[in-house]
Amino acid sequence: MVQRSLCGFLWLLCTISGLHAQTLLDFSIGTTLQDRFAVQVALHQQFSPAFRAGLEVQYGAVQYRFIEARPINEGYATQFSIPLTLRLAQQKNIQLYGTFKTGIRLQGIIDPDNNDVRDSILNSTAWINELGFLVNFRLSERLDLQSGVSFPVGFELAPSALFEYQWTNIHAGLSYQLDPFVLWVRGTAGPSFGAEGDTYKFMWGLQVGLRWMLGPQTHNAARFIATSF
Repeated sequence: MVQRSLCGFLWLLCTISGLHAQTLLDFSIGTTLQDRFAVQVALHQQFSPAFRAGLEVQYGAVQYRFIEARPINEGYATQFSIPLTLRLAQQKNIQLYGTFKTGIRLQGIIDPDNNDVRDSILNSTAWINELGFLVNFRLSERLDLQSGVSFPVGFELAPSALFEYQWTNIHAGLSYQLDPFVLWVRGTAGPSFGAEGDTYKFMWGLQVGLRWMLGPQTHNAARFIATSF
């Protein structure tokens, strides 16, 4: 059901992209406290200079995650998300954006009993939401500096229903335009809490990426990078 809904949303974005939208295709790699490495692919539609919506798919090789508040240090993690970005204010070369992302995360570990038979799988499903406010500083015609804060929240739905984590995520990044591409790098870090103190205490991530700006229209807002692990 979730996959069908996300595919339907992606089809809708692609269908209306030819009207008044610019297509943005992102590819990024990085590492986090949670994953040894992570890969993310995102498709966005810049419908206007102020509004953008899209679809993100992320895969990570587990380094430090939790299932039922119990740590795992191997396995897989896949997340499907719908990100929204809205420009709230602009003053010359400074823009304030509000961001929101909601999605489903699937993660698991094969052979959780470590008997080398690979005869069982322990997996979990979680609902992930993130609200944030980011400021973009246009330093030159091609270079942008971004900073801000977001508040990711994770709720494990299965195998148990529990509050997995809340994270105060501080962002800092740079993007550089090379038509029709944008190169960018972003770091995130901040304190976290969950499951009455039984999960994360602090989280961090480092991400580098490439954005391909498609379509006849070019909005300066397309240089703003809102996505992060």
